[in-house]
Amino acid sequence: MKIAVCQINTIIGDIEGNKKKILDYYKKSIAAGADLAVFPELSICGYPPLDLVEKNEFREAIIDASLEIAQQTGEVGILFGTITEDYEDNIGTGIYNSAMLCYDGEIKFVQQKTLIPNYDVFDEVRYFESAKSVDIHKFKGESLGISICEDIWNDADYWKDRLYEKDPVQNLVDKGATLLINISASPYNYGRRTVRYGMLSTLTKDSNLPLAYVSCVGAQTDLIFDGGSLCFNAKGELQLLGKTYEEDFFIFDTEKNYEPLTEFEKSFEEEVHSALVLGLKDYAKKTGFKKALVGLSGGIDSALVTYLAVQAFGPQNVHVLLMPSKYSSEGSITDSKKLIENLGISWNNVSIQPVFDKALEMLSPLFGGLPSDVTEENMQARIRGMYLMSLSNKFGYLLCTTGNKSEMAVGYATLYGDMCGALAVIGDVYKTQVYKLAEFINRDGEIIPREIIEKAPSAELRPDQKDQDSLPPYEVLDKILKLYLEESKEIKEISEIMGDAGLVYKVLRMVDLNEFKRKQAAPVLRVSKKAFGYGRRFPIVQGWRR
Repeated sequence: MKIAVCQINTIIGDIEGNKKKILDYYKKSIAAGADLAVFPELSICGYPPLDLVEKNEFREAIIDASLEIAQQTGEVGILFGTITEDYEDNIGTGIYNSAMLCYDGEIKFVQQKTLIPNYDVFDEVRYFESAKSVDIHKFKGESLGISICEDIWNDADYWKDRLYEKDPVQNLVDKGATLLINISASPYNYGRRTVRYGMLSTLTKDSNLPLAYVSCVGAQTDLIFDGGSLCFNAKGELQLLGKTYEEDFFIFDTEKNYEPLTEFEKSFEEEVHSALVLGLKDYAKKTGFKKALVGLSGGIDSALVTYLAVQAFGPQNVHVLLMPSKYSSEGSITDSKKLIENLGISWNNVSIQPVFDKALEMLSPLFGGLPSDVTEENMQARIRGMYLMSLSNKFGYLLCTTGNKSEMAVGYATLYGDMCGALAVIGDVYKTQVYKLAEFINRDGEIIPREIIEKAPSAELRPDQKDQDSLPPYEVLDKILKLYLEESKEIKEISEIMGDAGLVYKVLRMVDLNEFKRKQAAPVLRVSKKAFGYGRRFPIVQGWRR
């Protein structure tokens, strides 16, 4: 069978636009001589639709669009992700995440999703029921075993510990499937594609069946979908790999012998660089922003975010604002200007000192002669936030925050100050990883000035301030944070690894105490297996480590 893999980028809720794209790719599939065109999970409405699913009018529009697609089909089949309902089922939601197969002007077969994930960024149990059964469908000489995303992530031969009792793909194999198809919307984090490859290679080899695993691509707010659709032969060999971080279309001929592929995931730096650019670009495109704004401090974080913004928007659409104070070093200005010249972007320089001085004067009677502390540091950050938000409002800029994951974890970010903005571009990138990305960017020549990379990190909110005045070295801090945030280890386990229980307690307590800030933060582009935001839910008010 010739399968057209239609790896598309959808917009959540744009049912008409998504329908048109599906039909355009279907016509392209016919022209390419395909037997079947396959699209990703919930491609008709975009993934994840979240509480839009609860709206009757939304679901009705999806069903109408699905029927319209069916009516425009001929002998070439089309398989796409949609929502269906069981109107007679009065227990549960009666709503299903479904794969719909259409040809000859009709809906011929519907397979509902069996395994409904309810962990990390997934909350499908809130909306969807599990399929009551799985069945094969005979089409053009093949017995199609159709599954949806999570359904294929429970193979007993690959996973030591499984999340579900049911194995819908094995059920399809047992029922006589001759060809497996999985339509997917699986969010990316670094290493995820390697896991997909290993799991799917094991499954196809053990079942002795070919597989077309069709991924979606694009970013939906904080979630990034990397594409990279995977097609395997019955020996478990990877035959075709879709483009990553962009739409793709290709034909997988199950009867053809392809040269097996062995490379499917690139280095951390290359993958995360591409993921962040796509995340920023899609956020802007899907929300209507044409230009980006960054507060450029002379530090490595804002330099990296500015570079990523240029990749996403183009240099002509990126503006930066320098906002020095009396505590700013000379290098913070000269290094910033060097980066500006390297990137070819527009800029302004507006001091915060006059506003800061006036604010101190006005508040002095209220402060009652108390010594300076973090209050005055936060005032400076909030003045900068006011400047940036004012420019964003006046000129329609998308304001990008510049805080990294390490800073967001321990609270080294100021609410209503440097946390102002629409999107936390590097909020899931640890400080040590920021340096790796900077070196990757400079691999063919200096773009981010060496002076920025080599200077000691500082917020420059008081004389001679350095991050390491109150934090452990970032190499140590990031190791503790990764163990805590991504591997869910607690103080005893981490202390045994790090050898310093007091330091571990201090860092973990900082993370816990700053939960209130993260609840008010901009959405974070997710590139790790546990990012701040929807996928990590901890209480603000709690006594675990108080």
